[in-house]
Amino acid sequence: MKFSMLARFLLCAVVLMFFSGFAVAAKKQDAKDEYPNATRKDPGVDMSSREQRDLGKATDLVNDGKTDEALPLIQKVLANEKIKPYAEAFAEQLLGRVYWDTEKDLEAIEATSKAIALDALPNSAHFSLMYQLAQMQVQAEKYEEALVTLDRFEKETGKTDAEQWALRGNIYYRLDRFQDAIDTMKKALAASNEPKENWNQILMASLFELDQYDEAATIVKAQLAKHPADLKLIKQLATIYINGDKYPQAIEVLSSAKNQGLITNAEDYMQLAKLYANADKPADAASTLKDGITKGVLQESLEVNRLLGDVCTQAEDDACAIDAYTKASAQATDGNVDYQLGYMLFYSDRGAEAKTALQRAIQRGGLKQEGEAYVLLGDIESYAGNDAAALAAWTKAESFPSTKAMAAQRIKAIKAGVKLKRSGNK
Repeated sequence: MKFSMLARFLLCAVVLMFFSGFAVAAKKQDAKDEYPNATRKDPGVDMSSREQRDLGKATDLVNDGKTDEALPLIQKVLANEKIKPYAEAFAEQLLGRVYWDTEKDLEAIEATSKAIALDALPNSAHFSLMYQLAQMQVQAEKYEEALVTLDRFEKETGKTDAEQWALRGNIYYRLDRFQDAIDTMKKALAASNEPKENWNQILMASLFELDQYDEAATIVKAQLAKHPADLKLIKQLATIYINGDKYPQAIEVLSSAKNQGLITNAEDYMQLAKLYANADKPADAASTLKDGITKGVLQESLEVNRLLGDVCTQAEDDACAIDAYTKASAQATDGNVDYQLGYMLFYSDRGAEAKTALQRAIQRGGLKQEGEAYVLLGDIESYAGNDAAALAAWTKAESFPSTKAMAAQRIKAIKAGVKLKRSGNK
């Protein structure tokens, strides 16, 4: 789980909020105490004028993104054998920020840990840095260490809030402690008036990992009750039902959204159509695709036309299937659509067109049912009275395992003078 550069910047921006030397000490009594329940006493702020000057300049350079210029100044301060504890702790936290900005995560963690261990920063900086360290450890995938740091933070500050619950839930999820992640993330969501989207995502992912789809559905339905037109929630609920193999419920959710005019993009139309198809409702699938095409939401791509041909075939709407497969054929790069087209044309008594489609299918190649294509070609030739051509096609079909027996029967019959009887079954 990698953070964006903006997130990395925001994570460590707190470092630079605590430098103003003795001005911090002078103003801290007027500032709001962020950790009123902490047992730790605020240490005195003590820094020499030279340390204050060098670290102030280094801070400005880091703020300006000039970390390469800031680093020597920080190292100079840390090299002083007479460095004061506060200056050393501040320099280490600033060094951690430099490393973090240059994506040296492990070095950043080490420097930040040293700053905390020196125990010399004011509570506001000390504990904020400790919480930041937990976030850094998550970034570096040191989840067990992050959990230890967060435990310490909560114990020493006596503070818990939604953000902390969310961070803890994230850590539990990364450690595959899914039930703990569920319980903790529920606390985070309940404690916040403006929960972040990724909190809910972690909760849902944890429920999915434990196959707790009913509970996931209950949570999302409660959210939908407050925001019934939220398409993101609607799609999330449909996804939950799909993962729980509850396709009728998924269809109900998406079709209701479509009827309300909430389903407006190609992806959602295709998902609904495929759900209908999987639920053995091909006519509804075809109707959804046609509606999307008519409204201009769906472009008549190879995928759309092929799916329309498939569901129309299942719905026994031959005219629709032939039309869709004909359009798909013009977009295809292999012969599989042409085979389906030839098949439908053959059983619609359009032998000449079926022959052309099947020959094109074989020529294009990549056929999954090449043997069957030769069987149909042979049948077409036989019905047209072209026994030699039929025999040649069936002989080729005999070389494929899936059609060997079928072709052999036909060859035996034609050599015995028995005419092939047409079947109306597809």
